[in-house]
Amino acid sequence: MTIYSTTAQAGIDVNYVFVASPTPSGIWGPDYPAPPFPVGELAWGTDGSEWVYCTASITIAPGSVVQVSEVPGSWSVALIGGATVATAPTGRLLAITGGNTGSVAIPAPVSPQTGTYFWAQRAGNVPNVKSAASTTKNAQLYSSATTAGIVSSSAGGAGTTYQVNGLVISQATGSAAGPNTAIANYPVIGASA
Repeated sequence: MTIYSTTAQAGIDVNYVFVASPTPSGIWGPDYPAPPFPVGELAWGTDGSEWVYCTASITIAPGSVVQVSEVPGSWSVALIGGATVATAPTGRLLAITGGNTGSVAIPAPVSPQTGTYFWAQRAGNVPNVKSAASTTKNAQLYSSATTAGIVSSSAGGAGTTYQVNGLVISQATGSAAGPNTAIANYPVIGASA
């Protein structure tokens, strides 16, 4: 499955990763300090997809589930899970990285680069979501306390994981190797599991 933008706005490519950076001579180019779209911009595409323009300062593997910062206007993302949580950040927006085939990696900016910008998917048929082995189709999903950016159909227990609501694996069984197809319906973080 290949997804592409159907939005009537010029320049939207859900595979394009923009890295804000000065030119080698140290003079800022015409693209600096602004990326081609404002963070939080929405785009719609084939297969019921909706995308939001986000930013990150970390390396993000294709198909990762990310949570959007609750700081108004920032649209900065971090990987879900990967650590014990005392309280789930309930209601925080989630998205999936990876572009139209689920295979686009997001690099961390390296000095003097100042930011990485990309499209993350919030709705529709998702070509790839990182999941734990044996994640089951149409089951409630959870974060992982051991591996950041993945989902699992097994809860980790109180204080270790939280629910991922609005996202389901759509193939018989997920795998760590992937790709794992999914359906996103504006996922958010739910209660601690």
